[in-house]
Amino acid sequence: MVKLCMYVILLLELFGKLKYKNINGNYIKSKLRKLVKFNKFFILNKEVKLYMLSSILGVIATRMFDTIIQPYLGIYLQFNISQISLIILISTIVGGILTMSLGILADFVSPYRILIFSLIATSIGILFLVLSNTFLLILIAVALAYIGFSARVPLMRTIIGRRLSKNELSVYFTIVPLTSVAAPLISVSIAQESYAIDLILILVIIIILLFIILNISSIVSNIRSDKIKDIRTYINLIKDKKTLTLPLLLAIIRFIFMTSFLYIPLYFTEIIKGSLLELGIMFSTEAVAISLAAFPSKLLSNKLGDISSLMITRVSAAITYSLLYFVNSPILFVLVNFIGTLFIAMDNIPEVNLISKMKTANLAMSLIDSLSTLLSICSPVIALYIWISVFPKAIFIISLFVIIPSIIMLNYKKLYRVD
Repeated sequence: MVKLCMYVILLLELFGKLKYKNINGNYIKSKLRKLVKFNKFFILNKEVKLYMLSSILGVIATRMFDTIIQPYLGIYLQFNISQISLIILISTIVGGILTMSLGILADFVSPYRILIFSLIATSIGILFLVLSNTFLLILIAVALAYIGFSARVPLMRTIIGRRLSKNELSVYFTIVPLTSVAAPLISVSIAQESYAIDLILILVIIIILLFIILNISSIVSNIRSDKIKDIRTYINLIKDKKTLTLPLLLAIIRFIFMTSFLYIPLYFTEIIKGSLLELGIMFSTEAVAISLAAFPSKLLSNKLGDISSLMITRVSAAITYSLLYFVNSPILFVLVNFIGTLFIAMDNIPEVNLISKMKTANLAMSLIDSLSTLLSICSPVIALYIWISVFPKAIFIISLFVIIPSIIMLNYKKLYRVD
């Protein structure tokens, strides 16, 4: 379809040139070169398509699960707020710790195997959710589910960073976010009729995802030739500044952002009096912003390098979110949030491209997720204190603290020669 449209456009332009007798061979050659270059953006091999399909299914399953898990615990199982909070807290801690542990293990063995085992744990957890109703079993079930959902993202980001080019990554991060926009609506619609059917559908999606990962691992004959076998060598690699510095800085940045916009939905509806419809529109525009961020992210990364791109986009996002302090209009709030989300999402390509080249890539990528997740446990306390003791809109000023680790990042630019 894309090719057909491009050929039609080319023919129309040629017709216009012929009409005014202003056509030559160089013009045709230049248009054909642009057409071929444009088509390369969409032509993907089987392996890349499988990566995209697996990530689409993974994102859909995750968003569906996150949408219904709290209503399922509270409305269907009749757990009180203390029990639900305890389940979420323990599951978050377990997911955060095991994500880093699985990342370390993936540096020694195939990350595909770790990904498969973690998804099996998620499947078992969801199955327990369907069949159980006692608190202890539900706690174990949710914790198992969180393991796979938490571990999948960093492991997959490492895999695609090693297997995909920047052009392919640009297509990947353009398409995948858009496919999950309707997932929460689908999940809620099904849950209104039956939570069990909703969970079973998520389980089916995870099982399909497992088969896709198995298919990918069979295609890739040599997944990784530099697997670390010596523990002493691995320990020495961890001691290297290059291994932990950037992941730690990125984890701190992510934690600051998570704290800064933790209560955005509450602020939007209660303080500036945005409607639920406008809130839904804001969440939908975030998915669009994430998708649109891929192309400028690739251009900036190619021009300035990965470290510089990460620094510039983090600082830009911090300044943008701090501007919400001055916003009182719901429509303007949605617009500023859209721009901030766009800048935040521009970390995908440089981060994946940079960290996936490290020998301890799985640990480094997992460390970002696990540390930011564990730090985020105190985010509600920090945000609540500022909301009550200072004033609600002051919470957006927290994002400016991102500038500090972002500037520190530049001091280690020479360590990461992939720039």
